[in-house]
Amino acid sequence: MAITKLLDTIYKGNASGDHVLEFSIDIKGAFDNIQHNAVESYLDSSKCPANIVNIFKNLLQNRKVILNTCEGPAIRDQKQGCLQGSCSEPVLWNLFANEIFQENWPINTNIQAFSNDFVLLSHAPTKVQLESQINESIAKFSTWESKPQLQISADNTNYLLISKLVRAPTIRVSPFFK
Repeated sequence: MAITKLLDTIYKGNASGDHVLEFSIDIKGAFDNIQHNAVESYLDSSKCPANIVNIFKNLLQNRKVILNTCEGPAIRDQKQGCLQGSCSEPVLWNLFANEIFQENWPINTNIQAFSNDFVLLSHAPTKVQLESQINESIAKFSTWESKPQLQISADNTNYLLISKLVRAPTIRVSPFFK
């Protein structure tokens, strides 16, 4: 469904003669870096039934990491990361990532998620409008990703311009790469 929506947006923008820009964003170590207190906060503000919220909170509480060393076991509290390999991992990530979809995005701009990857897709009739839309979208996304202490993977973040422009629009990604 999500791929179809993206392709429809690209075809629509192309058919109307607009410039189309797809900006793909990868969250670095997304499942490893989610802070448990942030997940609990999202659980509290969600519309999930109380019994489901309590199950997830209980799964996150009192978690320990134990590493056997030559001096005996080293024990640390685990305060971040999804329960990897469990069916709750995508649920917790979706709950966590859902906030970004509630934003008011610029006109002709959409956001899609594919696990821990996001795609911002924007189209506009002029290069100036496209630059404005995509840069506003990147700023919104950057504000969201900095709250839960996530980082963008610079190596896996790319864009694709579908246009007859000779020069690509100027994209300001400085908020991402601190």
